[in-house]
Amino acid sequence: MKRLFVAIHIKPDPGLLSLLGRLQRELSYERISWAKPENLHLTLKFLGETHSAAIPGLVEVLRKAVEPTAGFTINFDKTGLFGSRYDPRVIWLGSQDRSEAMDKLANSVLDACARVGFERDRQNFVPHLTLGRIKGLTDKARFQQLMQQLPQQRIQIVPVHSVILFESILRKEGPLYIPLHSFSLNLPTV
Repeated sequence: MKRLFVAIHIKPDPGLLSLLGRLQRELSYERISWAKPENLHLTLKFLGETHSAAIPGLVEVLRKAVEPTAGFTINFDKTGLFGSRYDPRVIWLGSQDRSEAMDKLANSVLDACARVGFERDRQNFVPHLTLGRIKGLTDKARFQQLMQQLPQQRIQIVPVHSVILFESILRKEGPLYIPLHSFSLNLPTV
């Protein structure tokens, strides 16, 4: 069995690293598990525990779903929280403009996964990078004030050229993400 997910890998540039560093410094007194820069990704579909025998079929449907999709860019320019205002669980970075290309890719991946037995998620797809998972807050007012002060501006533009099937190995020191297969998007020739 392998714990799998399908995602777009994000290589953070200085703007994203600066935002992550600022959050870590200013919230160092809180219990937050921060994403490692090398692990940043935009999840398209979390598959969970998967039999190794199912992987070749999954790879084939993903290849057919992803390869016809045109490459595009994502403008990460919006920070937010999952959970309630009073019980936030995740600090994330997303995009203010919902990209038609992003939605098309996500739906292609979700449909492909459904064809081989991975049901679509109940909640709507919200493209985002998880920056931190909140384990507990000691000063919610200060936390909310900091989150409201974060500028909603362009942090990073990411060209999307591929989708990756990752294996996730959970470890005490943090997850290890191993790329199993990469699927190239249909990129225009120059």
